[in-house]
Amino acid sequence: MKKLQFKKDINASAQKVYEAMLGLKDKSTYEYWTSAFNPTSTYEGSWEKGSKIHFVGVDEHGKKGGMVSEIEEHQPAQFVSIRHIGFLDGDTEVTTGEQVEKWAGGQALLHESC
Repeated sequence: MKKLQFKKDINASAQKVYEAMLGLKDKSTYEYWTSAFNPTSTYEGSWEKGSKIHFVGVDEHGKKGGMVSEIEEHQPAQFVSIRHIGFLDGDTEVTTGEQVEKWAGGQALLHESC
């Protein structure tokens, strides 16, 4: 699997970026930045360590879909590790099979850098 890494400097405190990216005080801040991927993008679940979280949206046919993930680590305003374990087909979680095996176990790491 090819590993991609992106870095962006943001002129704001780590706390402010953390709250906006995760939508902790206002979910619409999360939905705003993820709308670049899908205009209906949102999440269902909790950002707490060990929690399952769904990253969801609606496709051009009005069908709900997205990723099924788990919060592996969460250190507020410093680091969040998200492990992807499957996908959503409507309201059904799909966590096994050929389609899942292609990318399950992938991670998203969000962290403050000095």
